[in-house]
Amino acid sequence: MPTLDVFIIKVDCATRRLLPTGCKTPDPKVRIAILSDIHGNAEALNQTLKNASRLKAEYLIVLGDIVGYYYDAKDVLRQLRSWPLSAIAGNHEAMLTFACSDEEAARHYRSKYGSSLDIARASLSDEELGWLLALPKQLTLRLGGLAMELHHGSPDDPDEYVYPDAKLATMERCLRPGRFVFLGHTHYPMIVVRREGVILNPGSVGQARDLGGFASWCLFDTATGAVTFQRTAYDVEPIAGQVNFYDPELKYLKNVLFRGRFALPLTDTNKRVS
Repeated sequence: MPTLDVFIIKVDCATRRLLPTGCKTPDPKVRIAILSDIHGNAEALNQTLKNASRLKAEYLIVLGDIVGYYYDAKDVLRQLRSWPLSAIAGNHEAMLTFACSDEEAARHYRSKYGSSLDIARASLSDEELGWLLALPKQLTLRLGGLAMELHHGSPDDPDEYVYPDAKLATMERCLRPGRFVFLGHTHYPMIVVRREGVILNPGSVGQARDLGGFASWCLFDTATGAVTFQRTAYDVEPIAGQVNFYDPELKYLKNVLFRGRFALPLTDTNKRVS
């Protein structure tokens, strides 16, 4: 498959300043794969987890929207739950909760987002559905000796979009002193480094909106402070075929999988992105 080079930033885990190459921290070390917005795309997740394993990731952080848009929720849950992980719910898990008890809500989501939630409801076991719907909306934890906050949208609102070009006041509102704040929801990768803290969005595994066909995620090595933005290629054709079968009227679900792919030379030569 075509590959893209990675984009690496080093963060001082004590002061949040950028680190020079080779600098280490004294904290216990762990390699964390940070994922978000998988959206039922089992093939994108499969390739991502293979890459994470190859890069010696030991733990997953999942920032919500495990389901929605695409159709393999059961396989996605199987893959995720084979790893040690911390996960939160996103807005599509909230939609699934409403769809399970309100058929009018289910019809609305079906018309706007497609059949994925219907398929998730039908395919997931009671235990799997219970696990998914019990995920917290936000989470605070310590890994590798570092304090972290997990939010889907923002610390104030799980449905707020904090884009890379958000106003300075918005970014400052999301900072938490002495903590790494991990966000999802936008489907665009981002990192903001300040003395007070760090905000990081890994982008979307299942529906990256800047470059289709490449899962966007991060590897965070707490031993070195290296945050590596990864792009992992996957085959979009089977997912596009599922869209044609289940939701042919929702052209966006297929088109976004190919976004930007013909503007970039897709060869086996690595290309640096930023």
